[in-house]
Amino acid sequence: MGEAEHAQRVSAEIGLAIDHAACDPAAWDTVMAEIGRLLPGVWPVLQVVDAAAGTGLPLVYWGWDPAAVASYEAHYGAVNPWISVILSTPTMMSMHSEERMPASSLRHTEFYADWLSRLGGMKASSGVKLIDADGRLAVLNLQHDLARASREHGRLAAVMERIGPRMRRAIETNRACFPAGAAFAAGETLLERVADPAFVVTRDLRLVEASRAGHALLAAGDVLRVGALDRIQVRDPRLAGAMAREAALACGGAPAGGMPGPVRVGAETWQVTAIGLRQDLRGVVGMARLLAPDQLALVVLRRAAAESGGQDRLAQFGLSPAEARLALLMDGSRSLVQAAESLGIRHETARSQLRQVFAKLGVSRQSELAVFILRLKDRA
Repeated sequence: MGEAEHAQRVSAEIGLAIDHAACDPAAWDTVMAEIGRLLPGVWPVLQVVDAAAGTGLPLVYWGWDPAAVASYEAHYGAVNPWISVILSTPTMMSMHSEERMPASSLRHTEFYADWLSRLGGMKASSGVKLIDADGRLAVLNLQHDLARASREHGRLAAVMERIGPRMRRAIETNRACFPAGAAFAAGETLLERVADPAFVVTRDLRLVEASRAGHALLAAGDVLRVGALDRIQVRDPRLAGAMAREAALACGGAPAGGMPGPVRVGAETWQVTAIGLRQDLRGVVGMARLLAPDQLALVVLRRAAAESGGQDRLAQFGLSPAEARLALLMDGSRSLVQAAESLGIRHETARSQLRQVFAKLGVSRQSELAVFILRLKDRA
């Protein structure tokens, strides 16, 4: 089996566990165990920090000595020199410690002497930043043998590129359905947990079930409605495209880059998230009585936070309103092409505006701009 076929097979198996964790946060332990089983020689760990909750959630890991994890959470995570690399790297871009900050360069640090050196040969890591926006950070790290570092990274990067977007969607679904981390109450369904408009749909957006807010949005009819054959009809073509792409991907379509960018519809901006619902998860959404198709997706629409404050601050740097709108989208969660599509402008126009943004903010790369914008949003 070739490297590409192996990465595809492994990613598909891990993806099934990720979809389960989207509807059951306790199942992230299983995701880490699947990664460890399918990628021998790797110690996976998932870290999610949510400033809105005022705390970092407990690390989820497999293969690690619990004592090493406990000491990292208590002290060494705060002095980890690789944090600066993580913060400056765009989301969904794989990172390799030996390329960006080799372990040999850290020998003089407390982090290396008292923590990393005690992991035996497991001194190298490959990782991907899943989320870095609105005060939230989520990182998947795969610790592995330093002696095999150069060989391991290519293999692991191929898997992370495939599972990264799926993990981000699952984490976003956890946030929508389990804001306090509480488990389901007796008889409670998944859709009853979602405060945002949410819809269980087929690959071609035929409606199966909706949350309370979803039914209200359909009844209003100004954003979307139910048409012939129970298909959801979306009035704005860009929002329609985002929902169609997310539903198709969640139902097993071709992988996409990352999360789709926010879509402005009138005075509101929407973020679209979708996950696949496996057959054994349908009881969670209360659909066992229905003769539903094999492939279903849970699509959640979330109103994005207003960005006027960020635009006002960017105006102080001399950015025009159009340049500020583009800059605020370039937080590392989307490409320039996706940002242009969200704003309804041509790619050439966005590229010209981006050059002006670089000049006015004194940055030279999209990764630098992403860090600038994230810090700006954190201070909002």
